[in-house]
Amino acid sequence: MAKQVQNFNAEIKQLLDIVIHSLYSHKEIFLRELLSNASDAIDKLKFNSLTHPSLLPENWQPAIRLEPNTETKTLKIIDNGIGMTQEEVVEFIGTIARSGAKAFMQMNAEMKTKPELIGQFGVGFYSAFMVADRVTLHTQKAGSNDGTVWESMGDGTYSLDNVPRPEGTGTTITLHMKDFKEEDEVQNFTDKWVLKSLVKKYSDFIAHPIKMMGETEEETLNSQKALWLKSPSDVTKEEYKDFYQHLTQDWNEPLRTVHYRAEGTMEFNALLYVPGKKPWNYNMRDMEYGLSLYIKRVFIMADCKDLLPPYLRFVKGLVDSSDLSLNVSRELLQQDRQVTQIRKNVTNKALSTLKDLLTKERSAYEDFWTEFGATLKEGLPSDASNKEKLQDLLLFHSTSSDKMTTLDEYVSRMKEAQKDIYYITGDSLSQVSNSPYLEKLKEKGFEVLLLVDPVDEWVVDALSEFKGKKLHSIMREGLDLDTAEEKQQKEQEKKQAEVTLKPVLESMKKTLESDVKDVVLSDRLTNTPACLVASSADPSAHMQKLMAQMGKEYAGQQVKRIMEINPNHPVFEKMLKASPEQQTKWAEILYAQALLTEGSNLPDPVKFSQQIAELMVQAADSTKH
Repeated sequence: MAKQVQNFNAEIKQLLDIVIHSLYSHKEIFLRELLSNASDAIDKLKFNSLTHPSLLPENWQPAIRLEPNTETKTLKIIDNGIGMTQEEVVEFIGTIARSGAKAFMQMNAEMKTKPELIGQFGVGFYSAFMVADRVTLHTQKAGSNDGTVWESMGDGTYSLDNVPRPEGTGTTITLHMKDFKEEDEVQNFTDKWVLKSLVKKYSDFIAHPIKMMGETEEETLNSQKALWLKSPSDVTKEEYKDFYQHLTQDWNEPLRTVHYRAEGTMEFNALLYVPGKKPWNYNMRDMEYGLSLYIKRVFIMADCKDLLPPYLRFVKGLVDSSDLSLNVSRELLQQDRQVTQIRKNVTNKALSTLKDLLTKERSAYEDFWTEFGATLKEGLPSDASNKEKLQDLLLFHSTSSDKMTTLDEYVSRMKEAQKDIYYITGDSLSQVSNSPYLEKLKEKGFEVLLLVDPVDEWVVDALSEFKGKKLHSIMREGLDLDTAEEKQQKEQEKKQAEVTLKPVLESMKKTLESDVKDVVLSDRLTNTPACLVASSADPSAHMQKLMAQMGKEYAGQQVKRIMEINPNHPVFEKMLKASPEQQTKWAEILYAQALLTEGSNLPDPVKFSQQIAELMVQAADSTKH
């Protein structure tokens, strides 16, 4: 048959232009696509030979070969797979967006032991025109002596010719490379080092050897060792560690390795790692996270955020799925049920691994928590579906001991008279552990959780209660620490104190009316003269501080708090006898002290310093008399 020249129709020509110029984000992707197609062709031949052994050539060994030539500026990709008839070439290559792999899978849908196919002749094949201005394909179907040469310059036409393939069964694709300008920053795809690095990046785990001539002999470029497809019992600890270091460039050993196969409605293989240490750029704005995504051994994308919630961004590893919905360029995941199912499965596996670590190796878990606990806590306000799992993984510092505690352990130690789970938030352990807000709780022996991570404010809002016990900030109004009997005993004392200190309360309210909502007697202080507490509907002072650091004002203004004074502190007995001017000055000093106590900044530090200095002088003068 004479050589034929055929035209693509207008729609296909337009689609071809899109594929060549804008479909893929990186031109180097072409090699991944063509190697995947070659791997599929070999798989098809192996599969068909099970029922038709004569299809396999004598002494056949599966292989894919790269033959770059810098002088002619060509790259050949050669496989000894099943090949195609001329009719198949027209169907699968002459028509864009038709998938030979898909058709083959549909034809053999009833076969349980179907081969692992990913190649997508059509769009994937035409990625070659991103780097080549002419593509020649020479193919010959297994069991046939007729070869077909297909050739196109990507200009809307292609030619077909009948030419036997010298190598027999298989396919050779020859790319005649374009002349790129220097500003295009395109790699030289006839350079052997470039080809080696791209095979390592995208196709390292393809099951069949990818070969190329080195300096003196033929080299195999890919490892073919997809650890995640092996049984965990067949992988050594050293192999897991080596792969982790290859994947992450972290030369520490991972804290935990999770290797499993998910089966059922959604099947995939996963190899996950929990690192032992933070990377140097952890939580920087430009830090990438997510799992590497493979489709049947072929690398699709790194840092796939769709497969992992942000609060598990410390988890490293990969997912290899047999059937995921990708976009036409196979670079981005579509948001569909499959992705959601994988994400859910991976999340559950990661959380169950951490729970197992907490239960069985507490010391190792505490080391993990030191590194990544603040990140994990982000899941409480962001992932309601896993709230119960996450709350069991939380560790907190507390007033009980230097050892960290779980919520379950805290509840088990609660005194009979204790109503709630108490906590205090602040900037540092030294600040909150010495806070005067703890005075009465220490006196009663009530344990308090010490929360110093910025995310803790959102965590306690999301948690609200645990095992029927409400979480209550000891820096908020309504702190109910006494039993009914104790309240009854103190009621008369409180009424008497309110009468006695009425002039002081009224004076302080007037002086501080622009700063506080109210001035009331306190039941939480034993040694400190005064403190500020948030009302039940308002944000805490610490939350306001965090919002300000983020450049956000809460409700457009600083929220006033309630000032509580300790009626038993001698300063108020002195204030009763002081002049109105002195009462005003002392009220301002007490308010400033209360701000410092809660960890807030003073509005006028200079004024406060001067007032303290004056008090010191007055105190010194009084000792002289």
